Amino acid sequence: MRCPACASARLQVVDTREAADATRRRRACHDCGHRFTTYERRDIFACPHCGHDEARIESWELTSQGTLRRHRRCADCSLGYQTLERLARMDVRVIKDDGRSEPFNRGKLYRSIMIAGTKRPVTSSWAEEAAIQIENQLLGRESLDVPSKHIADLVMERLVMLDEVTYVRYASGYFGEGGVQEMLETISESRLRRERTEIERTTLPLVPEEPEDS
Repeated sequence: MRCPACASARLQVVDTREAADATRRRRACHDCGHRFTTYERRDIFACPHCGHDEARIESWELTSQGTLRRHRRCADCSLGYQTLERLARMDVRVIKDDGRSEPFNRGKLYRSIMIAGTKRPVTSSWAEEAAIQIENQLLGRESLDVPSKHIADLVMERLVMLDEVTYVRYASGYFGEGGVQEMLETISESRLRRERTEIERTTLPLVPEEPEDS
């Protein structure tokens, strides 16, 4: 099996759920971060001759209908047969404050970060990586209907540690009444976190760790 987004074979099963007649698996691509769902019907996967459910996959192909056709060889009776596995893309929907929804757009999120970071130390590679990480976080949620404010919070968690000016620019569109005080408190907390992190990074332990026994 390969990732439907980048065709990489480096996939990881992140969740498996059993149903009456199928197995639902959520898979993540190690290379591009894309996640998708497969539905494996167990009755189809059993050998049609002897009913054995273990087989060697000899080849596979992705059809134009979005299904994965696998050519299998039964481990018990050696019969060759085919199975179909349906791929379903997991789409995040952004819920606006007025109740409207729209598909999550990683490019739109990237652009909003870059606009807030104009003439600030926000590189395109940093913004792109942040957008990818946030998309993966959203795909890992139980519900794929995500309030727009939650996405903004994920962006601001990263910006406040990178550049305070960019953070304030981005946050100004999401804080309502009393937002200035909330921004100041968040900036103060971020400074304390940065100071603690720097202290932990540069401070040597008072008692050296004993070497492990070989």
